[in-house]
Amino acid sequence: MIHHFSDTDLRAHFRNLAAETVARRAEGCLKEGRLDRDSWQELSDAGMWRLAVPVEWGGNGGTWWDFVAAFEGIASGGRDIGFCLSMVAQAGLIRSLLIYGDEEQKGYWLPRLLGGDVGATALTETTGGSDVTRIATSATRVEGRYLLTGHKDHITNGPVADVALILGRVPERGEHDITLFMVDLKDRGVQQGPVEDMMGNRTSPTGPIALDSVAVETKNIVGAIGGGIEAIYNTISLDRLLYGVLAAAYLDPLLDEVLDYTSRRHAFKVPIADHQYVQGRITDAKFAIEATRWVSYGALDALMQNSPQASLMCSVAKYHAGETLKLGTETALRVYGHLGYMEGPHARAFRDALGTVIAGGTAEMQRKNVFNQMRRLAISATA
Repeated sequence: MIHHFSDTDLRAHFRNLAAETVARRAEGCLKEGRLDRDSWQELSDAGMWRLAVPVEWGGNGGTWWDFVAAFEGIASGGRDIGFCLSMVAQAGLIRSLLIYGDEEQKGYWLPRLLGGDVGATALTETTGGSDVTRIATSATRVEGRYLLTGHKDHITNGPVADVALILGRVPERGEHDITLFMVDLKDRGVQQGPVEDMMGNRTSPTGPIALDSVAVETKNIVGAIGGGIEAIYNTISLDRLLYGVLAAAYLDPLLDEVLDYTSRRHAFKVPIADHQYVQGRITDAKFAIEATRWVSYGALDALMQNSPQASLMCSVAKYHAGETLKLGTETALRVYGHLGYMEGPHARAFRDALGTVIAGGTAEMQRKNVFNQMRRLAISATA
């Protein structure tokens, strides 16, 4: 049991565990373009997914603050952005079930996810991208169950997941028909993959999930029929702020490494740390890291408090996450110069970072959400 650990203990515990598991296998998984299922299972066995889950559902009875502390440790010690993006997807799915699942759904699906099954949340389709209201996947009611048909694209964990939360339509309900379905991806009619050939984050397999008349029992509809959009907008908020947590925790040790290098590398007879332009790059990265960390903490607090500002704050955290990861990894590449540009950890980190300005909702979509939330809050204030 680890629920009695302090946040500092949790970070250290999972940082050390990730250093012995994720970090050691990351290179091999990268070359093979696969999720590190061995490390995933070891982290699951260590109780990672139980941290924020109530005891009655097999968890440790902690909060999402406990999860964030452990996640920071994994991001710091594991040194694999892709693996962490797969974790973000799993966390969002678990939170969805905790909030919107009924007792039977929690009792069936949560033990699988806590025990090491990999989950996916399948929202996007080719026609809609980040605009999930344009989905075409639909379910038809036949003999007391639903037959779900559609094609989901660019799904994190999609090619390798065991279970998925699928966003689809129930046309018989009319205008408000978007609904969430829990699906076992080993069921008949499901086809996963192939894995997309991405420029980065290759340890987080991403790709399509095709559904051809997949039978879904009514008991596996999560929340109310027609309540899918509200549920998804709520639960993906956690995903967004976790990108910010990842950015700060991943970049902390990288910036320490860069700082050490600037003291050892000399140019014009002095350490490059003495050059103001180098100091400027490093401090810009530090400013961005701390801003991202604390806005992400603020977003988590707003989410836990059900604050009207929660959605806005989570989008701010997601926006800063992508920009900060890009800045931080580019800083390392620039400071290391030709060594950074050569194929290796710094070039790889930069490629992985570029993906985060798109994954989880593009930077442009975060701006749109923040603007819409600002308008909504302004209207509420004057009503």
